[in-house]
Amino acid sequence: MSVYRRGKTWWYVFEIDGRRIVESSRLKNKTAAMDAEAARRAAIVEGRAGFRRPDPPPKFDDAVKEFLVWSEQKHRPKTHELHKLNCDTLLRYFRNKWLDQITPDVVEEFRQQRQSEARKNASDGSRVAPATVNRALATLRLLFTQRGLKPPTRKEMFLEEAEKTRVVTVEEEMAYLKAAGQPLRDIATVMLQTGMRPEEVFRLEVRHVDLERRTIFNPFGKTKAAKRMIPMSHDAFEVLKRRVSAASSRWVFCSPSGPGRPENPGVHVSTVRKAHDAAIRRAGIKEHFRLYDLRHTFATRAAQAGVDVLTLASLLGHATVQMTMRYVHPTDQHKREAAEKLEAYNRESLFRFAEKSGQKYLQNPLQ
Repeated sequence: MSVYRRGKTWWYVFEIDGRRIVESSRLKNKTAAMDAEAARRAAIVEGRAGFRRPDPPPKFDDAVKEFLVWSEQKHRPKTHELHKLNCDTLLRYFRNKWLDQITPDVVEEFRQQRQSEARKNASDGSRVAPATVNRALATLRLLFTQRGLKPPTRKEMFLEEAEKTRVVTVEEEMAYLKAAGQPLRDIATVMLQTGMRPEEVFRLEVRHVDLERRTIFNPFGKTKAAKRMIPMSHDAFEVLKRRVSAASSRWVFCSPSGPGRPENPGVHVSTVRKAHDAAIRRAGIKEHFRLYDLRHTFATRAAQAGVDVLTLASLLGHATVQMTMRYVHPTDQHKREAAEKLEAYNRESLFRFAEKSGQKYLQNPLQ
């Protein structure tokens, strides 16, 4: 038996089945505290007080193994891989802990420590993004709820800054494409010309490229709208025509790690992050942008060119117009042009009104 005093109150500490129990006796007398410890130990052994000796809570390591087996059966491969990656991160912090030891306070410490870490392979010293931490917290939450347990996460843990998006200028686009190697240059061109998502371009198959009709069929996605027919611009057509004619496997963008032979078709490209970051540095672009921002750039340019929002939503594979509006980022020049158009419209309306009512307007906006 071991009791010790913390302030004016006596605490006890002991182990059962390799599990350390540390609790306050809420007593100020040492002898009484020792009796309370003995009673608490007996209650645990006998299965009272909500703690059963034959069935203690599992350790986090074991819970992760069971969760990943369940995830592999229930989730799509990409979602399962994300949970697996998040579990690797969570294990670095919660390995060998019992599930009931992972409290909201412990998770909050994890969140703060994780956000203070440098991003992996980041040469600019940037920190782990709040969105990355949130994905790990979402996996932790699901692990608990899947077992029927209350998650040790609070709503405020998931607060994050809105991820910054921006539109690439024409000058930046030219410098970036010139500095980009293959297959990044062709992938970026297809994204800029079609608005396709990076993974949609990565997974593009030769059989889904119709050079005669100049269309691309995207057969997968989370929604029905994502499964769509996409028209090719001239630049996208030239890139895909060259790629399709030279393809030696089912993939338009076959990974260099795969042989690409018919008997062993290899795998498609899954990431170009390092090549993308290197191209931005070589191009001398000061403000970093994500590969995904090329999709935002397509959407914004299409809106500026006069493409209506319903057509744009169909091109992007969005189920709702509201989602499409999040992708459109008017530039300062576009806003100025809109203001000038509104001003001209208002002036013309006033002039027409004055002309009809017989009043004189100071200046004819048409002159």
